[in-house]
Amino acid sequence: MSVDKTELSSRFTEADYVIHDDPPIVFRIGEPHQGLALLLMSFSATHAVLLTACNPQAQRLSDDENLDRQMQLLHRIEMERLNYFVASGESPDQQWVEDSYLVFDLDRDLAMTWAKAFDQAAWVWVPANGTAELVWTQ
Repeated sequence: MSVDKTELSSRFTEADYVIHDDPPIVFRIGEPHQGLALLLMSFSATHAVLLTACNPQAQRLSDDENLDRQMQLLHRIEMERLNYFVASGESPDQQWVEDSYLVFDLDRDLAMTWAKAFDQAAWVWVPANGTAELVWTQ
């Protein structure tokens, strides 16, 4: 199914991305975030990626299907022995909440490969400065 990139771009840039730490870290695309930069520094990471396997091409799946897909993604992360945090992407009105993982030092090409394998429209790149960028798979 084809997705409207303009509409999705709006949704992705308006979303809150939440790293489930104590306290949680909430960031947005294109906005510098010192806490995010400090988190990367505390793990001696040069970058991180925020990935989900849920809702391919922004088409809602059942909770069970999404959980199965997330477990497959987690398996890949653990096989690579990468540090990660559980995270989520959330619409401002909380009508759309998507489980994700913030993965430290995952190679950009491998992140793209994984995002495509789970049929995602986009994923988030976080460089050391903590200013998240949206990366489209197409």
